[in-house]
Amino acid sequence: MTERTGGKTSAGVDPLMLGRAIADADRRAAHALNLVPSENRISPLASVPLGSDFSNRYFFNTAGDPMFWEFRGGEDIAHIEALGAGALRRMASARYCNVRPISGMSAMILTVAALSAPGSTVVSVDQESGGHYATPALLTRLGRRSRLLGCENGRVDTSELADALAPGDVDLVYVDVQNCVRVPDFGTMSDVVRRVSPATRLYVDASHYLGLVLGGLVENPLACGADAFGGSTHKSFPGPHKGVVFTDAEDIDESLRSAQFDLVSSHHFAETLALSLAALEVEHRIGDYARTTNDNARRLAAALADAGFRVHGDSGTGYTDTHQVWVALEGPAAAYALSNRLAEAGIRVNLQSSMPGMPGVHLRLGSNEITFEGAGPQAVEELAAALVTARERPLGPRTVSGIRARFGPPFYTDPEKLRVEAGLCTC
Repeated sequence: MTERTGGKTSAGVDPLMLGRAIADADRRAAHALNLVPSENRISPLASVPLGSDFSNRYFFNTAGDPMFWEFRGGEDIAHIEALGAGALRRMASARYCNVRPISGMSAMILTVAALSAPGSTVVSVDQESGGHYATPALLTRLGRRSRLLGCENGRVDTSELADALAPGDVDLVYVDVQNCVRVPDFGTMSDVVRRVSPATRLYVDASHYLGLVLGGLVENPLACGADAFGGSTHKSFPGPHKGVVFTDAEDIDESLRSAQFDLVSSHHFAETLALSLAALEVEHRIGDYARTTNDNARRLAAALADAGFRVHGDSGTGYTDTHQVWVALEGPAAAYALSNRLAEAGIRVNLQSSMPGMPGVHLRLGSNEITFEGAGPQAVEELAAALVTARERPLGPRTVSGIRARFGPPFYTDPEKLRVEAGLCTC
């Protein structure tokens, strides 16, 4: 066992210096350009709860029952969670919104538990087609049988789906595409499910393109016949690490609430408050944000293709319908050399080795975070130029600051306005 002496451990490590290292890394991160499609930056306003006392507090009294304050402290701000859920419902055009999941994986567990029975079969998208790597194993651990479905360029083979449903043992079709430049055709899938197995539920895990759905760029799964949709809230949606589930069906909402009692104890109150602030702050601009995110992704893809990169997709349709851009690279050595040069300059990219139809290690880029921060056409063009340069040599020390100088206003409240109008210091 490690013993503490003064401010240090017996290994000679000073926790104060570790704290300083974290603070220093955070300052560097604030200036970095992140092109990781599964991450986003949280706004200064939405970050306020994360450093508050509520990070360590339970909150269960979502109904505001005056006789149910078993855990005190949230009375004065309980309404903020309800206001945030209302904003999310409006953006999703949904009757119900469950904000109890603490992550996308938590939302997956909750949904599978609520919408399928032990021993039943759950159909999901196989990893080679862009499905989440963990879904089959998670289903097995939860006592469900996994049946995988192929998907190509967002299109599911309807006869394959019908065959998967034909045995009559499928409780849930879980559409879990995470690697996606084309979005699955939810309407076609719903039609097949209703025709072949009407009792089967259809759920869309929209984690990656949630912000694009809420912004109206990607079709709303509920409007296409899905029973529910949701996922994580920190990818194309600019919120904290949380999860959310939407539905129009009262019985599904009740099933989710029943399951959450056993599967989600603390829903991480501070993060839920952060999600509420993020939703309320971006609600009036979510459409512009979603469109600009896709515009920036297409512009980045086209610029990289024009410079000789092998960009996945069809130039005639803009390469991508989402925030993701896939770029094929020449082997692991070239991939990591490029990633390392970019990282040294403060540009962070995502290397992936499980891209549909792209064996090897390649770039999976996202336009979501830079868009949230204010990137437009000029910034994206200069960012593409930086990637081109980094193929051959290190970038200059002012590359990132030069690109950031091209940014316009962000899709969040300016920190100075927070200070002047609300007395909030987010520095």
